[in-house]
Amino acid sequence: MREVFHYKENFTLESGYLLSGFHLAYNTYGKLNNRKDNVVWIFHALTANSDPQGWWPGLIGENKLFDPAKNFIICVNMPGSCYGSIGPLDTDNAGKKWFHDFPFFTTRDMIRAYQHLKYFLGISQIQVGIGGSMGGQQLLEWAVEEPALFANIFPIACNAKHSPWGIAFNATQRQCIETDPSWPLKNEQAGRQGMQAARGVALLSYRNYETYRNFQHDDDDDQMGGFKS
Repeated sequence: MREVFHYKENFTLESGYLLSGFHLAYNTYGKLNNRKDNVVWIFHALTANSDPQGWWPGLIGENKLFDPAKNFIICVNMPGSCYGSIGPLDTDNAGKKWFHDFPFFTTRDMIRAYQHLKYFLGISQIQVGIGGSMGGQQLLEWAVEEPALFANIFPIACNAKHSPWGIAFNATQRQCIETDPSWPLKNEQAGRQGMQAARGVALLSYRNYETYRNFQHDDDDDQMGGFKS
């Protein structure tokens, strides 16, 4: 079930920026039991959303590892996303859309926002925290801030600190977006082509030589265009 949590108090980001509240879109499956010890908190990766049944169907569902009949499963859409939580297309304190002026949310800012949702839901312990990539980074941050909160954590394909190689990939992706001529415009389509190029760069870092050869090989040696990306 998808819901939206509204926090109406002031919320200060690590940058010092003061938000007069925020909202988080989240999905839940199952119910919190009387002992409150059946919580599974799933953290999505950068481009996903708060519905893990859609992108992790092998893990969530009846008779699967995380079963709503046994577990209270929650996944929150991270701030800055386009899938329901506070983001650049929402309005600022003056009632205008943020666009490029949307404040910078750190990983710590994100999990501190989730803490307010945790209190709202009456959660005092998380039996399993699990997430991949940027989701795993959020999980690690929260486990550092509240180590007694989690009984078990499963960070997947992530790190606690980015390597120079990873930073270089991310910087290049941002440059792809920023060099799109439409990027400075204040509309919902700004930077779309640059973002597509950035995603192509990202995929290069997710795969290796053998993966490309096995799954994206073009058989025609005389081919001059239309290659698989």
